[in-house]
Amino acid sequence: MSQKKWPMVSVVVINFKGTSQLEKCLTHLVRTNYPNFEVIVIDCLTDNLESWIKQHFPNVKVVHYDYDIGPSASHNVGKHVLNPESKYIAFVDNDAYVTENWLTELVKVMENDEKIGVAQAKLLVTFNEKLMDNAGLAIDFLGTWYSTRGLKAEAFQEVMELFAASSAGCLVRMGVFDEAGGFDPEYFIYDDDTDFSFRVRLLGYKIVLVPSAIVFHNGDPIKALNPRKLRHSIKNRVYTMVKNYEFKNLLWRFIIYYLLTVSACAGFAAVGHFLEAKETFNGLFHPLLNFREILKKRAVIQSSRKVKDSELFKLGFIRNDIRATIMEFKLRAKQILYNSFNNR
Repeated sequence: MSQKKWPMVSVVVINFKGTSQLEKCLTHLVRTNYPNFEVIVIDCLTDNLESWIKQHFPNVKVVHYDYDIGPSASHNVGKHVLNPESKYIAFVDNDAYVTENWLTELVKVMENDEKIGVAQAKLLVTFNEKLMDNAGLAIDFLGTWYSTRGLKAEAFQEVMELFAASSAGCLVRMGVFDEAGGFDPEYFIYDDDTDFSFRVRLLGYKIVLVPSAIVFHNGDPIKALNPRKLRHSIKNRVYTMVKNYEFKNLLWRFIIYYLLTVSACAGFAAVGHFLEAKETFNGLFHPLLNFREILKKRAVIQSSRKVKDSELFKLGFIRNDIRATIMEFKLRAKQILYNSFNNR
């Protein structure tokens, strides 16, 4: 296979504070059988990473920060340091490891359809390789993914459309990345791939799952939910909602989201989980402090959108069943409380 046939791809790995997971990730990445790619590690807070990379993976580029800029901003840094000839940019989490042909399979699908903006690999959980990890089939009323996580991997054999792709293992067309404006650094961590995917969808591009491209991912189970994640998840869902929905679909979502989340905050406080209550409140309050900036971003997104919300509703990518959403919300809250009590 000639390099002219296979376009240049830059693979960006997001890393934080250590090499224990990164070593396995890079070991598998450099074995990728795609003939025309580079690997770039964007790292925060790992001591002596440049020398470690040079010793163990001399062909891998590294950009290191002595402070935590967050995964959201790290994705964008990768875009600015890659090979200028790259047609695609791939994102892989440091707790993921790829199979040899993962990239070839993703590129083949992307090259056959220019309307595909993002292609996600088939993510399998590392503790049970017969089960799927996350892929965003759709989102509910509050922005929670209807996910493939925990479903049997064999059930997904054909390329299919998704609402949102996980940045743990996906390929993005460079022009689409630029047109969508990249990742929003205000998110810092969590749900930034939902927002990015939403904007890609509003521009009229497709997002697909490619089952023949296999990537294994450690994932982030609900039992690991912590107050920091709670704060960012709540904050970021407000950002995603306000920026991307048409006004007629935004107002009632916004009100109901705040009412439900305030009730969750009160629930945490009532059972003595004051840190969780505090971070839930902080997650709700932060967007109000930055509302002017959010509205500026909203204006840009709404002025360039080519797809109406109603089209995404019809395709089943956004579910409007508030009763089902509330039931799911209650179940998740109970699970969080249960795990919090057990982890004390």
